[in-house]
Amino acid sequence: KASAELHPNFLVGLFLRDIFHAFDELVGKHGLEKIKTIGDAYMVVGGLDHSDGEKTNQRRRSSMSMDHATELPTHGDLGDHHHPTSIMLLALDMFHELTRINKKYNLNFSLRIGIHKGPVVAGVLGLKRFTYDVWGDSVNTASRMESNGVPNLIHLSSDMYQAVDALTNDFEFTCCGKIQVKGKGEMTTYLARPLR
Repeated sequence: KASAELHPNFLVGLFLRDIFHAFDELVGKHGLEKIKTIGDAYMVVGGLDHSDGEKTNQRRRSSMSMDHATELPTHGDLGDHHHPTSIMLLALDMFHELTRINKKYNLNFSLRIGIHKGPVVAGVLGLKRFTYDVWGDSVNTASRMESNGVPNLIHLSSDMYQAVDALTNDFEFTCCGKIQVKGKGEMTTYLARPLR
């Protein structure tokens, strides 16, 4: 909707540039990795072990997907309890940054976030314009959490919820029960509402 209503020079040249720049800094602050942007989508991962490819492919991960009002999905991927916590705190900081940037430009965009925990494969493909990427059902599930999510809330798979349910000082968790998820069937999911 925003791409039809806002001039492309403003949308890309100022608004998305400011958001992605701020998000890049937050990703570094939380020790995570930005994988790519696709349009207004922003993909983040954590818990990848670059020192040993075999270990990377076998470790447990969490995937995160975020969506902006113009759809700012962010997929992410995490390992142990440290990484799921980092992804949740990144999400919290992203909400705050979007609020700041909305005020700066007098806009009212929202952020929708989806997170899942599970295994992924990471690597580089191609001969030209090399692209580092992550693949796997966990990334797809995170994307489904985002697309079935609610603006200004974080939609969690039950695997991710179990990894972060102790963060009750930062989030209020609500069980959504079983929902139908495209390509996955029924899944029990949770919503996390930021408390600060």
